[in-house]
Amino acid sequence: MLLLQINAQNNTYYNRMQHVFGNIDKAKVTTGCLKEFGIRFNTIEDYDGVLDTLNYVDKLQWKNLYSSLYTMRVGTSAQNMTSTNTVFNNLNSQQQNDTINILLAMQHYYYQQYKNNALSNGDVTISNDRIYDVAGRNPYDTKNIFAITPLKKLLQGDTFSFKMPSNLIYSNTGLTISQIQVDFDNGQGYQTLNLDTSVNINYTSGGAKVIKYKITYTNNTIFYSHSKILLNYIPSQNYQARYSGFGTGIIRKTITGNVWNGDSAKGFVTVELAPGHAQITKPLIIVEGFDPNNNYNYYNLIYNFDPFSESSGTLDIKINLSTGLTLNQAIENEGYDLVFVDYANGTDYIQRNAYMLERVIEWVNTEKNKNNNPNAEQNVVLGMSMGGLVARYALRHMEIDGNPNTNHDTKLYISHDTPHQGANVPLGLQAMARHLYGEQISLPVFFSLFDVNIVNLNDVVDGLEDGYNLLESPAAQQMLYYQLVRRA
Repeated sequence: MLLLQINAQNNTYYNRMQHVFGNIDKAKVTTGCLKEFGIRFNTIEDYDGVLDTLNYVDKLQWKNLYSSLYTMRVGTSAQNMTSTNTVFNNLNSQQQNDTINILLAMQHYYYQQYKNNALSNGDVTISNDRIYDVAGRNPYDTKNIFAITPLKKLLQGDTFSFKMPSNLIYSNTGLTISQIQVDFDNGQGYQTLNLDTSVNINYTSGGAKVIKYKITYTNNTIFYSHSKILLNYIPSQNYQARYSGFGTGIIRKTITGNVWNGDSAKGFVTVELAPGHAQITKPLIIVEGFDPNNNYNYYNLIYNFDPFSESSGTLDIKINLSTGLTLNQAIENEGYDLVFVDYANGTDYIQRNAYMLERVIEWVNTEKNKNNNPNAEQNVVLGMSMGGLVARYALRHMEIDGNPNTNHDTKLYISHDTPHQGANVPLGLQAMARHLYGEQISLPVFFSLFDVNIVNLNDVVDGLEDGYNLLESPAAQQMLYYQLVRRA
């Protein structure tokens, strides 16, 4: 049974739950977590440490399992369980700060649930719709939740470093790990992985890879979990065959724009020169689109990051099926110098990022005209999605700002999938995100069992806060054709 209440002001339902469960003996919930008290965000019963087709774990499922457990807390033994917000922030910050390793996060918890025959077996009694424990009887079965996930799912390349930090293991079992073994689906079978120690894994093919984990404890119990990753296989020896982000012709620079509305924007610029060019000569300036998590970068541009998609915002797509020619290679064949502009803040005001782009264009023009370069050509500026609006604003502002020294020197402007007339996000979806954000779910029976009794949806529903903040971001508000305005 699922015990929840949205809106604690609903006293009728609230009091009813206390009436039903207010008399159970919390001391019998020795694990501190009771399934019937919680909100289950996925089918927790599937993740029991035995492999099957229903219990692959990714980061979202891992979070859903932990969120479910957090709402099941009963009694003092569970009160020290780390909050969901703290755990999720720990996962995100550790992976973001580790530029070398793909981190693995693990959770192993005992929880309890009512036996199917608890009533008929005499473990509990029900009187006047109230549950009562029977002295000397145990109405609960003890179960496991066991799950391991990599904190990155989409990989590109051929060699990767994996690590399981000890502070990314969450558990209430009290068990001590004897051995960690992982099958990385690279043909090598299970191999030993030591805590807090990196292991290098090499792949010779791409596609979906199933990573299997085997944890052996000192009491000889063994638990299994598995995950899927998507690998865009790029052999190291082929890095120099095209625009790749590697080699001596790479320039990386941070550029800050002029102040707009009290602040300025930064951009990270990556330049990869065409073969034979010693300086920027024939610029193709590409401006990224709306990037809420600041995940999109130069490597996403030049490689097909999702091996199962031909529309993931990449130049690595075939434009000639008979020859296999990619857009990436075709651009290189034409001698273009790639100039990619990555926002430091991909949701900032369009004008602010446009002012930054103006400085990028001015810098490009200075670089290409160095040394009296006789082969320098005018720019081509391409904006992807919101980048088309940023580029359009920047180019036009450079034309009309009245500064005779400002010249964008651009012969062609291209917008790709740009919402020139506004972006359409259904009002119903906007209303749902705004309504759920900050909503509280009360577990009424908790008032009789322990002190902490309110769960904020932002803490247990993955992505809810991100979705709300996305709607509130300056760029989203500027682009939405229809916008649900929050009243004061």
